[in-house]
Amino acid sequence: MDAEAIAEVLNSLGWEAEVVDRAEVPDLLDVDEQGMMKCVDGRMSDHPDGMRGPKTLGGVYAIASSRGVGDLAGLQTIVKEVAEAGYVPSVHGDEHAEPASMGCGFFKLWVTGQLDGLEPPAFDAEQGRAAVVEAGGVYEQLEGDHAESVVMINLVEGTTLAPAAEQRFVVDAWVLGQFEIDAGPYLARAAETVTKLNGPKVARIIKG
Repeated sequence: MDAEAIAEVLNSLGWEAEVVDRAEVPDLLDVDEQGMMKCVDGRMSDHPDGMRGPKTLGGVYAIASSRGVGDLAGLQTIVKEVAEAGYVPSVHGDEHAEPASMGCGFFKLWVTGQLDGLEPPAFDAEQGRAAVVEAGGVYEQLEGDHAESVVMINLVEGTTLAPAAEQRFVVDAWVLGQFEIDAGPYLARAAETVTKLNGPKVARIIKG
């Protein structure tokens, strides 16, 4: 993935995107084996020890949606695949949604058919949560309201950013290759998701 090309595409879509070197991002962290593959959501979590894992759209839902996997058995296979890759599989909810497991904006757009070119899954938020936990994954609850001011697209392999007081969406795009996900459509979907959730159309692309 070329950071400059990503910035050019985003800018052509009306975003404000710039490329930054990893040295300009002092809080970039190495991932570790306790780190969850968790959502790009910038809010604080009730699993604070699991923040050093790659951030993807909806956690493990990113892989399922990208592969067109919409059944619970397929979701559970992905949970096991993520665990074998060395990350803690996860999905999340929040304190505002009813049910709470519907508190993931990406999943809400996916399950209601609002994402271009994606068939909705054949399971709801509660069923997805139960299946992920049953297969050995984690459900996390996020706290507070959205206040993200920027989308951080991270291309530096093996690194991530933890949630911070100044909220930001974190898209660890380097992890896509490990799960054979095409970066172009995925990043387009990330931009679509942020836009449809009324998030900031401001991006910083971190290159190594």
